[in-house]
This record gives sequence, C-alpha cells and structure tokens, in this order.
Amino acid sequence: MSYLGVGFSPGTVLAYHSTNLKLFDKRIKIAELVLRFMILGLGVVVAVLIRTDSQVKVFFSFEKEAKFTDVKALVFLVVANGLAAGYSLIQGLRCVVSLVRESVLFNKPLAWAIFSVDQVWC
Repeated sequence: MSYLGVGFSPGTVLAYHSTNLKLFDKRIKIAELVLRFMILGLGVVVAVLIRTDSQVKVFFSFEKEAKFTDVKALVFLVVANGLAAGYSLIQGLRCVVSLVRESVLFNKPLAWAIFSVDQVWC
C-alpha cells in the first residue's frame, strides 16, 4: 500500500505469455538489427558532415578557413563516431549471422562482453 492509498498488486503486472517464442525472438533480432544499422548510418553521416565542413572568416583583409582539425574536440568526435559506426557494423553482422543460424548467441561470456561494450558506448 502506498502513502496515497493506492495499492499495487504484483498480479496486475503485464507479462508476455506466448507459445510462439521463436517468432518473438526473431522479431527482437530484427529490431536489434534495424537499430544497429541505424546507429551505423547516423554515425557515418555525422562523421562525414563534421569532416567535410569548413567555414571562411574574413578578418580585415585576411581570410582564415576553419576546419574540424582546428578544434581537438571535433577531431575526437569524428574518431568516436567512426569507432561507434565500426562497432555497430560488427554487431549488425553478428545479428545477421544469428538470424541466419537461428541461434541466440554463441556463449554467455560473449553476451556479457557485448552488453558491457554497449553500456560503455552509451
């Protein structure tokens, strides 16, 4: 019972009860695959946009062109986006392999490693 007078029963929690777990598992794998490749695409787009962007500023009669290499934070951002895109590509290929083989994961330590690296990237 909460202090507001509204009770909560564990019996009212929604749960997924289905006999077709293979279909549910396949949908989860497809959703993961789509999200991984969206991250890959967005990471590549951001890295390319920052890499190719420049700005010209005229100060009196001098022209100075600013590039992403002039700011260390932007260099780090391009490298980090490239690494995230590469990791998403590797994980997306792993998702494709697991969909073709119809297996969940290779082993438990690999699952923990993937989970840990996913948490670090976020």
